This record gives sequence, C-alpha cells and structure tokens, in this order.
Amino acid sequence: MRVETPGALVGLCLGQFLSWGVLYYSLPVGATRIAAGTGWPAPAISGIYTASLLCAALVGPWSGRLVDRFGPRRVMGVGSMVGAAGMALSVATPHLPVFALGWLLAGAAQACTLYPPAFAAASQWFGENRPWPLTVITLAGGVSSTAFAPLTAGLIDGLGWRPALALLALGYGIASTSAALLLLTAPWSRPRRTGAAHTEFVDAIARTRAFRNARLALALAAAGLYGVTLNMIPLLQELGFGYRDAAVVFGLVGAGQLLGRVVFLPLSRRGSARTRTVGQVRSTALALSIVAVTAAPAALVVASAVLAGAVRGAHTLSVATAVSDRWGREAYATVFGRFNLPIALAIAVSPALAGLSASALGSYRFTALAFALVALLALLPAHRT
Repeated sequence: MRVETPGALVGLCLGQFLSWGVLYYSLPVGATRIAAGTGWPAPAISGIYTASLLCAALVGPWSGRLVDRFGPRRVMGVGSMVGAAGMALSVATPHLPVFALGWLLAGAAQACTLYPPAFAAASQWFGENRPWPLTVITLAGGVSSTAFAPLTAGLIDGLGWRPALALLALGYGIASTSAALLLLTAPWSRPRRTGAAHTEFVDAIARTRAFRNARLALALAAAGLYGVTLNMIPLLQELGFGYRDAAVVFGLVGAGQLLGRVVFLPLSRRGSARTRTVGQVRSTALALSIVAVTAAPAALVVASAVLAGAVRGAHTLSVATAVSDRWGREAYATVFGRFNLPIALAIAVSPALAGLSASALGSYRFTALAFALVALLALLPAHRT
C-alpha cells in the first residue's frame, strides 16, 4: 500500500516532534531543578526516569500488536492522551510515589507514540519508498531535543518546574492527539496471517540467528549511545559548562542526530544488512571514544557531543531498517516490537547505568570510554547477522 497524500507523513512527523520533546526529554532536562525544588533525592528522579523508560520498553511489544491490529491512528491518539495525563498527574502532586506513577503512565504512552508505531506506519503506507519517509520522521524526532531542551530549561527557570511541565503537558495533549486523529486517516491493512499462523510466523523470525545477534549488537551499541548522550548535561558540567549552556549543547545532540540520519539515507541501500549493522556498531565505538578523550577546548567538546548525536541518529534508522531489510514488511509492528524490546531495555537502563558508572569511576568521560569498549565487544554478534 502506498499513500499519496502528505497528510499522513505530516501527522507522523508532528507526533514524533512533540512526543520526543515532551514525553522523553522534559524530565532529564528538568531533573536537577525538580530535585532542588522538592527536596527529593536526585537519584530518585533518575530512577523514576529509568522506570519510565523501562515501562515504555516492556509495553512496546504489546503496542506493536495493537498497531498491527488497529493501525497507528488509534494507538498514537490514545497514547498522546495518556502521556499528557501522566505528566499532569506528576506535576499536581507533592508526593514522590504519585509523581513516579505519572511518569510510568508517560512511559507507557511513549511505547504508543514514539518511533515504533511511526515506523510501522511508514513501512506499510510508503512501501519500497520507505527510506526517505523514515528519515524525515526521525529528523522530526531528532530536532525535538534541539527545540525542547532549551525551551524546557527556559520555562523551568522562568516559571518553576511545576507550571512549566503543566504547560508542556497541556500543549502536548492538544497538539499530538489532534495530529494523530486528524492526519493519520489513511487506510490500514492488518497482517495477512492471523491467530496461530501469525504467532508462528513471528516466532520463526525471532528464532533465527540473525534476529538474535542483530538485536544484541544494536542493544549494546544503544546502551553506550544513550547512556552517554542522555547524561551529556552532567558530563558537560563536569568539564566546567554552566547549566543553561549544557542544556543548549544537549539540544545540539539532537541537531547531530539530524546529520546522522541525513547521512544514513544514501547509505541505506549500500552493502548488506549485516555490513550496515557492523558499520553502525563501529561508528558507535569511535564516537564514544572521542567523547571520552575530548576535554578542551569547548568547541571540540561540543563537536564530540554532536558527533555522538549523529551516530545515535543513524542508530535509530539502523534499528528501523534491520527488520524490514531482513524479513520484509509483513506483521512489521509485531516483529519490530519483539526485535526492539532488548534495545529499548538497554536504552532505558543506560542513563542510570551511566550515572552509577560515573560514580564508581569518578568521571562521566571514563564512563564514555567504558561504553566504547562495550561497543567494540558488540562487533562479535554484529558480524554474525
């Protein structure tokens, strides 16, 4: 099936821009201010963010099955409403457990609004022409941090964290839900196989060596890329950057993602699926090594952060195309949900893992080097895909 109207692509892009900017980035940007304003321990805020991402990862396979069955319009529309409600709950309470519950709801909403449902939609609606819509969709998601990180920091500094996040939640709920319900109206075809035949089809793919090794390699690479880039603010503060300047550079990581995704597009048809996975893992090890060894001048530190963002941006497309390039588009959402689960889990635990590593090693730069070594180990399964 191919969709000729640009409305579907606009809707997917708006959903990614808003969902990444609000549901994903607002808590890490505001974490230090939330801890200072409430007296809650900073590690508790980090733990809640990790729990939110874990919730998103665990809900992912279920969300994939829902997308295959009902289409992205319903799943992303409901997910947007749940995400806004979760954020509203988190800012309305003085109690840390209720704050955590709100972000768990936001995490579940991420599984229904971030890349996987959008990738499934693009794979069906744009068919063989999917590389460029996938790139455009991820460009919209990537630029969200560039826009929302400084915006969120500015709102928090100007209004306080509760009014700032409440304002973001309200705007997100209206805009993202409207984008899904009004623009994602193209016809949706369910998988040809149903019931036991559908389950066996997905299970047969999941049992292959290529499936297991590809997702392991990409999960290890993801742990390093997200662990380092999502801790870019404390890493930069460690090097002498102020909070606002660090937040701006954190936003530039998103700009780096755009560069990585633009570069990925012409490379997406070169070589085999295996060589592209190997190239992604090698690039991860190199980028993290550069972050680890760059301490000055400030311009080079910023450039290393942008490079890490570029490799992270390419990683997103590497994961998205790893499934369709190897196993086609049949039941894509369900297969991708299974494939992406350990990758999403790695992304979820990586910020906390990086924080613990930095405490143990005494530096976020040493943590980046440790993750670079893990990426080198990931080359072993990458070569077996």
